[in-house]
Amino acid sequence: MPGRGYSTLGLKPDVLSRLTHVTDVFYPGMFFPSTLIILMNEVKMKRYTVEMHRIKMDMTGRYNTLTIRSDVKEWLDSSYEKYGEEYEQEYRIKCFSHFITYFLSNLFESKFNSQGNVIKLQESDFKWLQDEYRIYRNKDRNNRKNPASFDRFADAYVNEILCKMRMAKEILST
Repeated sequence: MPGRGYSTLGLKPDVLSRLTHVTDVFYPGMFFPSTLIILMNEVKMKRYTVEMHRIKMDMTGRYNTLTIRSDVKEWLDSSYEKYGEEYEQEYRIKCFSHFITYFLSNLFESKFNSQGNVIKLQESDFKWLQDEYRIYRNKDRNNRKNPASFDRFADAYVNEILCKMRMAKEILST
């Protein structure tokens, strides 16, 4: 029996293996319930939405229990109220446990799809920015005693590039 502020969730082995895979890919070394908390918060912050995908689930095997925080359980309950009928029509489900199985699988697929919109950079990709910062410091050294830190310079420089890209996009789209 979970303590106060916690709840249990029954998951089929197929969903647990998908949760393991998502955790290993995006949050290595993290505990499964923590991954669910992060995914819930990302959806609430509208970083991506949970879309329905053509999923074929293996509903065999015994349910395994997973202890989760009560706010995750409340989010799943509200999602069931909100999307239960759509999931019933799409996946022919009749109960909360099957809804959770498909909802979490769709959540995982949506997370993977959202990564297609992310730019993956490495530290070596920013060598040019470090060179620009050196030029800035050399120019600014005569004007100020305390030039901007690299973080502040990088924020301003990258923001300027993004503004120019937005402006170019607006010009090209009209």
